[in-house]
Amino acid sequence: MALAALVPLLGAWSAATPEVCIVSRHSGELLAGTDFSLDDDPAPRSAAQLARSVRVDVEAGRAPSSSGEGGEVLVETDRVVVRRGDRSSVPPSTRGDTAVEVQVFGLVGAEQVRVRCPGPAVRVQGREIEELGPGWQALRSALGTGSILCSGGPWQVRVAGSPPRPYAGVFSFRPLPPRQPEPGSTAREARARRGSEVIFRTTLSAYVSGVLAAEHAGLGGQAGLALAQVIAHDARVERHPGRPLCDTTHCQAFLGTARPTPEVSQALGLAELPTGRWLPYYRGGDEPWEVRRSIAEVQAALGDMQRFGGSGRFLEVVRSTGVERLPCEPVRAALRLPSCPTDGVVEGETVRIRGRGRGHGLGLDVEAARTSGLNAAALLQRAYGLEVTP
Repeated sequence: MALAALVPLLGAWSAATPEVCIVSRHSGELLAGTDFSLDDDPAPRSAAQLARSVRVDVEAGRAPSSSGEGGEVLVETDRVVVRRGDRSSVPPSTRGDTAVEVQVFGLVGAEQVRVRCPGPAVRVQGREIEELGPGWQALRSALGTGSILCSGGPWQVRVAGSPPRPYAGVFSFRPLPPRQPEPGSTAREARARRGSEVIFRTTLSAYVSGVLAAEHAGLGGQAGLALAQVIAHDARVERHPGRPLCDTTHCQAFLGTARPTPEVSQALGLAELPTGRWLPYYRGGDEPWEVRRSIAEVQAALGDMQRFGGSGRFLEVVRSTGVERLPCEPVRAALRLPSCPTDGVVEGETVRIRGRGRGHGLGLDVEAARTSGLNAAALLQRAYGLEVTP
């Protein structure tokens, strides 16, 4: 859907050579077509440069800029189109082009994050546009209370000294509302569920690809297709009232954007899943693990106990007063365990805890899906009871 009418640019276009360049308003990436040169005297530039300049103007609520190179610019809800020649050469927008917002860096805080744009970068504050300096800078100071856009490619982001990660999109400031921690939550859980004042906007395609890489890098085939459909679905489900999804495992792990895999592209070409509920998934598998926790840590999560064990979603805790059956997930989260434990035994001043696989045991078991031989529709039906056309 167009937000503005076609903007005619001065000059004559060659109808003999239709050319089109389509840039995302959200990620700044080239979505379709190819970049091509424009005759812009005295400073020649490309169609992509023009589209990204228009993107900044529209972000600031300004009318798209025009120039003397000739042609047309079309501003759409999700895209900026620069074209010349045959108008029918413009491909339609796709589901993957639509916007997704994510609350980012809530666990570490924006003060621990540094960003760098490999090309021109600006801060938009209301209708004002201010150029940002080159090189690495603290995200919090660069952002202020506005939005920042990078026109030279994805933002490069370092989180608490991590290697750089690509974030193709727009960072914006949005104050957090007051929120009381949920009863029984740990300090880390409270931070994760509170969210972040930094909002990142990108395309659905870049977001799903980023989550897939963070959650299960390298997953392909029918299991990859099924998981990509679930990630895309969950991107539209509310987990923080009135706020976007977070970037932690409370929502979906997101460590930056990525280029779409064939499975992501295929998933976003399918119909949305026929449900409005949150669809959980986990890594699964049967790889054994063993950890030790102090008795004090275990007692803080379970109370006085002699031993415990379980399978799946519940634990049986042996106490001096008898056996109590408890949901496993709160205990797993509090003790930072890879999955729900199969047994826990006191040994000296520590508790030896063992289990198999990874994750909370709810919804789609990704490792089991990978080796099942089932197609994506069958995997979704088995995990969630959804009837999906193959």
